Amino acid sequence: MRQRLAFALGYLRNPRHVGAIAPASRALAQAILDEVLRNDARVLIEVGAGTGAITRALVPALERLERFVVIERDPGFARLLSTAFPGLEVLNRCASSVDQLPLHAHDPVTVVSSLPLLSMPKAEVQKCVAAILLLMAHRPGSRLIQYTYAAPHLRPFANIPYGWRWRRVASVWANLPPATVWSLEQTPRGISIVH
Repeated sequence: MRQRLAFALGYLRNPRHVGAIAPASRALAQAILDEVLRNDARVLIEVGAGTGAITRALVPALERLERFVVIERDPGFARLLSTAFPGLEVLNRCASSVDQLPLHAHDPVTVVSSLPLLSMPKAEVQKCVAAILLLMAHRPGSRLIQYTYAAPHLRPFANIPYGWRWRRVASVWANLPPATVWSLEQTPRGISIVH
């Protein structure tokens, strides 16, 4: 109940930064966890964690991780996350600073993004996306898992670097609104992808 109230208040404060009318469903959270567990990245970074609906689902991945960092720019949501997940590293900052995290060079990372990229102001989207891409640029095996509420064929953003591609992971109809989960990952060598 507390999570839903916090979500509603956050939505009222700034609907363009919340991006949905309800927290992510269990079905969406499970689809994201399944994709996180698909590879062996030892560092997991969640950006735009909100009230923690996805965070809660990701906790089972902790046993496989060296580090799990949660980034949330809304101070109220960040406090809620720190209280709900006392063992996690919760940072109250913008996702546009994700590339400044002190991480071992070249270690692959998995970034899970709940950022409402299709409804955020374009300048903010560009800063956040640039930081995420910079973080992953020199870390082979890294990827971004992003979900959207748009039409299932509409990718979260265009202009991805050469050698990377979007892969549609799942369509989740048991979510309000229905969601599509995407993974941005490096193209296997020898495969040519048109963006």
